[in-house]
Amino acid sequence: MEMLVTKFSKGKYRNEGALFAEPISADNVKLMGEMIALQALRTVKKFDMKVADRLYIGLIKDLHHMGEIDYTVSDGYDVAQTASCFLWQFAGRKVSEIYGKDRRGKEITIKHACYREVDRFIDGLRNRADRHGVIEYIDFDDYKALPMDPVNCFEQEQTDYTKYDALVEALQLTALELAILNCYMNGMQQSAVCSELGIGRGTIHHRKASIRKRYYSLYGQY
Repeated sequence: MEMLVTKFSKGKYRNEGALFAEPISADNVKLMGEMIALQALRTVKKFDMKVADRLYIGLIKDLHHMGEIDYTVSDGYDVAQTASCFLWQFAGRKVSEIYGKDRRGKEITIKHACYREVDRFIDGLRNRADRHGVIEYIDFDDYKALPMDPVNCFEQEQTDYTKYDALVEALQLTALELAILNCYMNGMQQSAVCSELGIGRGTIHHRKASIRKRYYSLYGQY
C-alpha cells in the first residue's frame, strides 16, 4: 500500500521519517503541515465522531482533489495551514530540534510544539460547534474512494502519555527499540513494522524480547 506522504510527494519520500528528517523549507513545509494535521485529526476523531471526523475526512478529500479546477477546500485544510504556518517560522531548522520547555519544565521539540498548536486550533473548532450546535453533514454522493491513511510510527498520538513516557524513559531503550515499540503502540502489525523500519522479523523478535526483559526486571511480570 502506498503511503500518503509518498503519494503527495510524488515518490520523493518513502515515509514520514524521511520527510521530517529534512530541515524545514519552502519545498516541504506544506507537506509537513498536512501530515501533522492528518495525524492530529486521526487521534482526536477517535473521541469526537462529530467535528473531528468531519475535519479529517474533509482534509483527506482536499489532499486528493485540491488540484482540480473549481475545487473548494474544506475547513479541514485550515488545520493543515495552521501546522504549516507554525513550522514556517522555524525555516532552516529540523523539527527534531528543541523548541523550548513545557509547563513542567520538560524540553519539547518543534514538531511536538506544532502538534500542541494544532490541538489547540482543533479544540477551538470543536468548542465553537458545541456552542452553536452546528454539525455539518458530509455529502458522500460524489465521494471518490480513497486509500487508507497509514499509521505513522514516528510520532506518538497526541494524548496524555505522561505515564507512558516515564515508563519508556526508565527502560532506557535504544533508538531502534523505541521505534519498534511506538509502531506497536500505534496498532501496526509485524509485517507493517518490518516494511516501515526496513528490518527483519528476527530483529523484531530479538528487540521485543529485550524490551520485555527490561520491563520485567523493573516492574515484574504483568
